[in-house]
Amino acid sequence: MRVFLFDIGNVLCNFDFDRLLKTYEQISGKPVGIHEPEDQRLYNAVETGEITDQEYVERMNERKQISWEVEDLVRAWQDIFSANEVGRSLYYHAIDQQVPVFTLSNIAEYHIKAINRNWDNLLDQATGLFLSYQMGYRKPHPKIYEATVDYLNVSPEECFFVDDLPENVEAARALGIEAHLFLPQHYDCVVEEANQFFAWDSLAVASSD
Repeated sequence: MRVFLFDIGNVLCNFDFDRLLKTYEQISGKPVGIHEPEDQRLYNAVETGEITDQEYVERMNERKQISWEVEDLVRAWQDIFSANEVGRSLYYHAIDQQVPVFTLSNIAEYHIKAINRNWDNLLDQATGLFLSYQMGYRKPHPKIYEATVDYLNVSPEECFFVDDLPENVEAARALGIEAHLFLPQHYDCVVEEANQFFAWDSLAVASSD
């Protein structure tokens, strides 16, 4: 059995961090940086389920002297998410071709809530979801890939994976997964590789600028 593994961010849903910072500034009443080491540690913690969305908000409020609520984060991410049309063309084509489709994403629960509000049937159409906040690991940690392959009961070579970050692609390849970097300049190549890997009705997707 061959399966298709999709990252979510910048594969199915584009996002803009500069716009996110502006949104955070609007809801906080002042600029809020999120790139200090402790900010990153907390972000990683909420994306691995080490802390809940509520605990993340409480710790960021204390650090930044702000008054976020989880709902603020959900709405902020709703605002910055947009559809990646090429990624979704691949996603829906795979589903139409009866290929098992799964997500494999570094993500927190509030991100999922934002996506579901914007597109209430997008993730429901996947065969299943592998989400870092439920799995306890973030890419590129090998265990998140190993757990995925083990759960699916397939060999790594039977998995076709697309992700927008080179380190995540390299980590997957190191385990034998057929992994491809999903960036605009590579879209045509990735689509053709998928056509060959799955030997399905050929999909042609025009690259976007």
